[in-house]
Amino acid sequence: MNIKQYIKESSRTCPDLGYREKNNLHMVLGISTESGELLDTFKKNLAYRKNLDWVNIEEEIGDIMWYISNFCRINNLDFENILDKNIEKLKIRYPEKFTEEKALNRNLDAERTKLEF
Repeated sequence: MNIKQYIKESSRTCPDLGYREKNNLHMVLGISTESGELLDTFKKNLAYRKNLDWVNIEEEIGDIMWYISNFCRINNLDFENILDKNIEKLKIRYPEKFTEEKALNRNLDAERTKLEF
């Protein structure tokens, strides 16, 4: 499924809470909640040696994407453009590949300039 189709399909199950601020809060709280559920899976693996449940992990990632895609739709943000800008920013940060040195010494001005256009 492509991103535009996913956004269309996910919007079908997204309630309208009456105004944008409330809808935004619903989406960002949902991103946080679902991220916490994903983290909990790994915490249980680390602390209690519980096997990772990859079906559940995929479900939680899907739930996170549902909230992100609806947040973008509600705010008329172009999800594909956001993804493109993220890759362009990472190309500035890590021109060849990830290094710890580049992670610690970033050119934030160049990154911001790329994100603004």
